[in-house]
Amino acid sequence: MFDVEIEGADALDARLAVLPDAVRAALAAKIAELAQRLAEKIKGNLSGAVLQSRGGALRDSIEADLGADMATFLAKTKYAAAQEYGFAGAESVSAHSRTIKQAFGRAIAPKEVFVRAFSRQMNLPERSYMRSALEEMQGDIAAELAQAIREGLSQ
Repeated sequence: MFDVEIEGADALDARLAVLPDAVRAALAAKIAELAQRLAEKIKGNLSGAVLQSRGGALRDSIEADLGADMATFLAKTKYAAAQEYGFAGAESVSAHSRTIKQAFGRAIAPKEVFVRAFSRQMNLPERSYMRSALEEMQGDIAAELAQAIREGLSQ
């Protein structure tokens, strides 16, 4: 899991606290709409645009937590940050068993084998699926939030 921190968020919260209720309501509705669109874009990135989906676990782990004045996105798989930011280093693989159906290039009857714990070197390139989606929508987000504020002030 990874976390994004926005500079000036506390100052923004203080400014939003003194806004009229109509503006806060318009912003909350727009944030919910934008969060839905951003979640769809992120999941689209995980369905072939940035990463090819294998089982869909990473895509299915994406969650949006909506607050009154913000939306937080989480990816709840242990490898989410490695895909987003890349990873170079050693990875420990715990002991496990697996079923083999082939030996020396030939088909055999399925057999359960034990694999000892080992360490492997990985060099996983960065494949940004969240930050790239946010970057693509950045202009739309700013424009639509400004429009929501204008609409809230005109009520």
